[in-house]
Amino acid sequence: MSTATDNSAQKPKDAPDVEQKRSIREQLRFLKEFWVAPDQKKKARWMLVGILALTAAEIGLTAGIGFGFKIALDALVAKNIMTFGLVGGATMAGMGATTVAGNQREYMTNNLGQNWRGWLTNKFNNAWLTDKAYLRLQHDKKYVQNPDQRIAETVGNVTGTTLSLGLGLFRSCVSTVTFAVLLWHIAPIMLGAAVVAAVGCHAAITWAGGPMRGIWRALMDTEAKFRHALGRVRDNAKTIALTGYEPVEKETLKEEFGKLDNKRREFYKANYRTGLVWGLNWQASQVVPIALSVPKFLAGTATLGSLELTRQAYGQFYGAVSWFPQGYSQIASWSANVGQLMDFKRDLEENKSDVTGKKAENDNAPKPTAAEPQKPVAAQPNESAAQPKPKAPAPPQP
Repeated sequence: MSTATDNSAQKPKDAPDVEQKRSIREQLRFLKEFWVAPDQKKKARWMLVGILALTAAEIGLTAGIGFGFKIALDALVAKNIMTFGLVGGATMAGMGATTVAGNQREYMTNNLGQNWRGWLTNKFNNAWLTDKAYLRLQHDKKYVQNPDQRIAETVGNVTGTTLSLGLGLFRSCVSTVTFAVLLWHIAPIMLGAAVVAAVGCHAAITWAGGPMRGIWRALMDTEAKFRHALGRVRDNAKTIALTGYEPVEKETLKEEFGKLDNKRREFYKANYRTGLVWGLNWQASQVVPIALSVPKFLAGTATLGSLELTRQAYGQFYGAVSWFPQGYSQIASWSANVGQLMDFKRDLEENKSDVTGKKAENDNAPKPTAAEPQKPVAAQPNESAAQPKPKAPAPPQP
């Protein structure tokens, strides 16, 4: 038996079913508040436009670098030093510009994510500290018992991962179109091979990963419970010391960490399988374009430069169409984090409605009406005056 009240996170019986029924559309609707907030939308949207423009510039420069490598290698084989020097220099300049654009994009993305996190953190802080919500959430087990973790960690995870996945999807779409056109002009068979390989990788990752979303959610819940158990020892240190309940608390911490350890190892197994599938597919994608280009190269219809261009274009296109297999674990983590934040928001709203309902009941209480004039009531003597005064003691009898 613990010395302090065990406020571990306990959900209603139907909570897992509710979590599974949440769609991506519901989660995105939950996240759109920042982008329509009057005090944030203008700045946030302009920053997003700048990030998307830099991403498109990166992709265009990458395609240009591929052509530069082709021309430079062909000039080197032909021993055309002038062309090799000029094109090589331009290619290196393009690589430098790509690096600058990439770092600028990363910098703007980090700032946008921090703005989003700050806005969302302030919103949850205000809701948590309004109408004594922090007190009700702590003592009512139907609510989440780790709001500090939701605000300190989950908010940052949600904003950062959302931007990473969203911008990655945009980059994937633009790269898919750009390098699909390039591959089609180089060798249509390359385009078909990349599509078939990506579809196979998608199916294999889905099979290997299994219910990654459920694993992530269970892992986050066990992490929260273990952290809550540690915090309980800290908050009740004096009570534990006076009652000598150290062995009990040790056993509790050991049990909570055992659950966390099991979930961690389950996640590691799923992550190992998905990582193995993706690694093998990515290594194969480096070999496929070379293998398909060998006959043309041996026949003399393809140059060393065109072989390098094909390899780069195939790799970029395959990476673009494989956005989902690459981010399978990250997508599951994002969904679990958004689900936790939605649970927290729901609990805050329920707490607010509970408080509002109690206030409404008090407001609806019957009040005395002034329809009939009240008769004046005679003033009552105060309590001290109503009591008889003590008599003086009689003189002693002789």
